[in-house]
Amino acid sequence: MVHLRERYLALLVKKSLKFSPIVSIFGHRQVGKTTLCEQIGGQYLTLDRPEILQLSLDSPDTLLNSINTSAKRGPLVIDECQMAPPLFPAMKEWVRIHKKPGQLLLTGSVRFSSRKAIRESLTGRTINWELLPMALSEAHSAPLPDSIRKLIEARSLEFELSPAPYFSIATYESALGRGGLPGIFAVRDASVRKQRFETQIETLLERDLRLLVQTSIDYRTLRNLLSILAARQTLPIDLSEISRAARISIPALRKIISALESMFIIRVIETEGSRRKPVLFFEDQGEASHLAAGDRPDHLFHLTRFLFSNIRQQWVYRPELAHSLFQYRNRGGAFVPLAIRSSQRCLGLIPILNETPGRHDIASAQSFISSYPGARCIFTHLGKLDRIVGDSMRILPLSLLV
Repeated sequence: MVHLRERYLALLVKKSLKFSPIVSIFGHRQVGKTTLCEQIGGQYLTLDRPEILQLSLDSPDTLLNSINTSAKRGPLVIDECQMAPPLFPAMKEWVRIHKKPGQLLLTGSVRFSSRKAIRESLTGRTINWELLPMALSEAHSAPLPDSIRKLIEARSLEFELSPAPYFSIATYESALGRGGLPGIFAVRDASVRKQRFETQIETLLERDLRLLVQTSIDYRTLRNLLSILAARQTLPIDLSEISRAARISIPALRKIISALESMFIIRVIETEGSRRKPVLFFEDQGEASHLAAGDRPDHLFHLTRFLFSNIRQQWVYRPELAHSLFQYRNRGGAFVPLAIRSSQRCLGLIPILNETPGRHDIASAQSFISSYPGARCIFTHLGKLDRIVGDSMRILPLSLLV
């Protein structure tokens, strides 16, 4: 599959450049930020090149003068600019003097807000967007799905949804194994894909992580920690247990987990209900599969992580929806692994192995619905059954959600 696709984020970036002098795109390494910027921007500079990095550290004003040469061809693209904090005060002064929109298009594989000097310089001066790993729909050049919004906003659950033509058991399994990073999932040779994952993980841990955390922990220990976290997706974060398994102190572990989230490797999700420990997911499930190879052969686990990586695009790329994601748990055992909150209501998603939910699934849905006014719950599976269960529950094939 050719990995060059029209990205859902492209239109939002183009609109933002019409009224903001600086637009920033964040996301995981290899998620496609550079390709997207090359399609939109003019002159392209990357701080991955040592000579450009040195110039941005020593003489950022000289680098910014490049904007004049690229003005007619689009914004000046500065890739991986978090590597040069001195560049940001210079950009602050530049846009104070030159107020024209669409001058700079920045990318970062580390959140700018995680570095104080960068955060203070850009506050209120840039529009920030996050580029997520490709979902199945985006990888197959399909329109952005809208099923989540419809399930939340419709007056009742009795309406028709169309199955995604690109969804099958084969594409489902492929997405879990290959993930959504264009430069990796499109590689046909499994051994080459494995090497690319390993090279990327080494860059993330040996370079990017150490930009954020001063640590003497060796690479092997850090990589083992990633494997432990990949296998513990969807579970409450137990720092004591993870600390023992990874042989990393709890204070160091807190800092590293925070840095991993700033690097778009993991996403921490809050939990509501009477059990409130947060949970985590990997941003790219191909990377998670590579790290946790052979662990947790649990089909519900795989369904849940697939859902996480294939539904968020539906509101992240529709910012007007302002939806947020959480998990629901209580001490009585009720469990809704993924829930979406909107201004109208909460929608719970419960993966099931069979086409009919069991007693525990129904009890979990009832607990969730009783906890939030107007809430609804969807049971989803890999089969074909689509059925209404009362006023607030519906059984849906996964193919109708993604």
